[in-house]
Amino acid sequence: MLEIQKDTHLFLSRQFGRSYRVIKSLNARYLAELGYNDFKIGHCMAMLNLEEVGITAAEIAKKVNVSKQAMSKLIQELIEKGFVQAVKHPQDHRATLIHSTESGKKFLEALLIVRKKVENEICQVIGDEKLSQLHLILRKILDHYEQVPGLELHNESIANTTLK
Repeated sequence: MLEIQKDTHLFLSRQFGRSYRVIKSLNARYLAELGYNDFKIGHCMAMLNLEEVGITAAEIAKKVNVSKQAMSKLIQELIEKGFVQAVKHPQDHRATLIHSTESGKKFLEALLIVRKKVENEICQVIGDEKLSQLHLILRKILDHYEQVPGLELHNESIANTTLK
């Protein structure tokens, strides 16, 4: 009979999942402190991938590994919140370019402040050196597995997961 190890430190997937929830909760707490509630992770991902000259929803979807349909829904929600606007693409009349509004720019500033606060908080727990190592280790893992053929890395959950 297969004996299952009770010591959860051996289960990397569980630690990644729990770490994700901690980071998500810290982001939500700090965003709420700045007056931003009811945001999805996908909203943040979309906003962080906007470009000054504009970008299509399809281009953002590709960058964050979600379907075009999921990104279109997120963009529509951001339009309704007043954070982005869609304008006709000057060369491709079938496409629209997504631009940040002034409210969106303020949200982006808040999001960058929040990201720094979360990183500083983690740094208080593990220190500068270990935080640098953690960044390097995670980057190495991601760089490797993003190149492995056949792995399904599309992540529709970021489109629907609320920051709480």
